[in-house]
Amino acid sequence: MQISFKKKEKSMKRKLFVYMFFLVTAITVTLLMGLFLFGRLGTTEQDFHKNLSIQSEYFTNNMESYWDDLASMNIALGETMQNTLETSLEKQGLTFSQLQDNPNALYALENDMIQPLGQYLLRSNCSGAYVQLDTTINSTLDNAQTQRSGVYLQKTTMSYSKEDLILYRGIANIGKKHGIMPHRKWRQEFDITLVPDYEELKKGNFDYSLSNIIQLPYTGERIALLRVPLVGKDGTFYGLCGFEISQSWFKFAHPQPSTLNHLTCLLVPDSDSIITNEGFSTGSQNGFYYMPNGDLSIKPIGNNLLRIISKNRNYIGIKNTVKISKNQTYSTYVMILDSDYNRAIAKSNIELFFFTIVLLLFVFLGCSFFSQRYLSPILKGLEQLRKDNKNSMRYDVQEIDDLLDFLSSKDYEVENKMLTLELEMQENRKKLEQIENEHEAIQKEYDRAKKEVERLTTKRIDDIDEDEYKRFLECLATLTRKEKEILNLYVKGYSSKDILETLNITDNTLKYHNRNIYSKLGVKSRKQLLMYMTLLNNKRS
Repeated sequence: MQISFKKKEKSMKRKLFVYMFFLVTAITVTLLMGLFLFGRLGTTEQDFHKNLSIQSEYFTNNMESYWDDLASMNIALGETMQNTLETSLEKQGLTFSQLQDNPNALYALENDMIQPLGQYLLRSNCSGAYVQLDTTINSTLDNAQTQRSGVYLQKTTMSYSKEDLILYRGIANIGKKHGIMPHRKWRQEFDITLVPDYEELKKGNFDYSLSNIIQLPYTGERIALLRVPLVGKDGTFYGLCGFEISQSWFKFAHPQPSTLNHLTCLLVPDSDSIITNEGFSTGSQNGFYYMPNGDLSIKPIGNNLLRIISKNRNYIGIKNTVKISKNQTYSTYVMILDSDYNRAIAKSNIELFFFTIVLLLFVFLGCSFFSQRYLSPILKGLEQLRKDNKNSMRYDVQEIDDLLDFLSSKDYEVENKMLTLELEMQENRKKLEQIENEHEAIQKEYDRAKKEVERLTTKRIDDIDEDEYKRFLECLATLTRKEKEILNLYVKGYSSKDILETLNITDNTLKYHNRNIYSKLGVKSRKQLLMYMTLLNNKRS
């Protein structure tokens, strides 16, 4: 019957394992569901850093590819314009210097240049293309020193249609002849004062370069010029040619695919700060962006993130670098509004807070339930132990039933041990009383002897030889530590046997120390020794 009963018992260890397994499984499933619903597989800071890093890498690669392609087209344009110029001069039987003050020759040259220039512009991702010749149509004018002939075409829209080209600089009749109308701010010649480094460029010792941002005269458009030198076989500097990249074109030509709100992308000269007027900006394909103005300061905030500060608003972003030309390095900045970043952080923290509260509540309720199930048989067993009723009932838990059986089997042994201990305690109490009585008798005997010594000392104080007593006092300092210890024990009333037990020394050793004490102090007996010590103590007191 007992064997059959134990087969039905369940181990507490197994039950606890099952309960905790289901608990952990439920918590894990809930946590994963929460992370899935809220899309939080990482912290918001990490998510922003990851998204900005990806966005920065994409924008930087986009810029590297863009400027490389445009530079290749620029070099090809330079070769075409150089060949066109030299062919035109050869056909007219002129040298380059003879173009000066020669309207007919310049008309023929610009007429040859305008069509291939327009073709290159239509094939290129930019807002304009130009050929600037290092000569002027009329050197007698007051401003002739800063005026240069050439052709400057611009796109009016983002399309690649010839009908959308206009003539910004050049001979107007040539433009109309080719179906290209003059710009509303048209001028016939270039103003080289807009190119501060023109004299350096005339040396022609560069492949290509990007100019600083300039504002086109009589317009609100900010542009930069990608330029290559036109140099003849004999080293003659013909001029410059290249492409125009305007801010409006850059903004619409390079919107970035992104899920970030208010994304702002900057391309500026590499520096410790950001001067927005010296670079370009764009945003995302599907959203509005805040174009920063003025100078921006930069402050690292950790995790490769930067806080970019302006007068009106702040940004959070990441910096990268782009090689524009051999000697020109630009920085790319991909950033979002600081307010958007903080708002997302706050929202994330609120979501995480409520999710944590719900999770903790779930864990609490789950643990309460399982703990109750786990502790219920233990509490019942403890209640039975309090009632000293270990065999009155059984439980379906093997460990508790075994414990109750064990305690019941040990009750008899415990009772016997308690009885034995009680008897030993009674015997020890009797021995203790006997020892206390013996100690009291010894103490009375000591007190009597002490009084007797004091009486004798007082009685015989007049009989003491002062010289011997003086010698006694002087020689006390000559005693060793062990000898002083033995002397003090004699004074306290210890017997020779007590001293042997207290100091754990042999009888011969004690006799040796006694001879030394008597010899050093000049006493002949223990009685004389105690008398002198009593006299000494009485004088001290």
